[in-house]
Amino acid sequence: MRGTAYYEEPEYHAYLLSRERRDLFPPAALLAQIKWDAVRELLDFGMGNGYYTPHFYKYVPAECNVWGAECQEALIDQVLQLKVKEGLERLIPFFLERTEHPLLPDWIPDMDMIFCSCVLSTFADPALAIKGIGRAMKNEGRLILVDWEKVEAPSGPELQQKVSRDRMLFFVEDAGYRVVRQFKTNPYYYALELEKGEAAREERDRLARLEQGPQSY
Repeated sequence: MRGTAYYEEPEYHAYLLSRERRDLFPPAALLAQIKWDAVRELLDFGMGNGYYTPHFYKYVPAECNVWGAECQEALIDQVLQLKVKEGLERLIPFFLERTEHPLLPDWIPDMDMIFCSCVLSTFADPALAIKGIGRAMKNEGRLILVDWEKVEAPSGPELQQKVSRDRMLFFVEDAGYRVVRQFKTNPYYYALELEKGEAAREERDRLARLEQGPQSY
């Protein structure tokens, strides 16, 4: 039996909202670089206990819905408490079972943007995870990938639990995506803006046709 993954440990949950994490991942430094004007449906995939959640509201359009997918129910409870405390309207957290090929529920709308912070590195094959969640993103949508650089840091997970930017770029290409922008960061993490390549777009269109079933005329 495998032990508890580091991201399921209570100590790591506390770290997610700590000053030590803010020192390494200052939200405004990243979010201010993203273009939010056209975002009406935003998904925070692996939202944790809401580290970025209140900060999104400083940038997204007033009518934007903020969705949060999380596999740990205890963290969803914390986000719901944050929603009430901060008065975060249009915030919809939901439970998503942890699998190596995550598929988002069909009752959520197609996303304009999917935000993934320090979550894809927890998958054995990040390419498979990107493909899975990308099915819920519009073909013209953007995926923001933020993760730990594989270097020693003052805080955070162990070195062996990180995926370097160079290796993550391999997974991005394998998923059929391409990098359209690399954001300015500090040495401890990287942030990439991704779009679907032609093959990924065609695959999403094919799956959408299958889900619609035979057309009657």
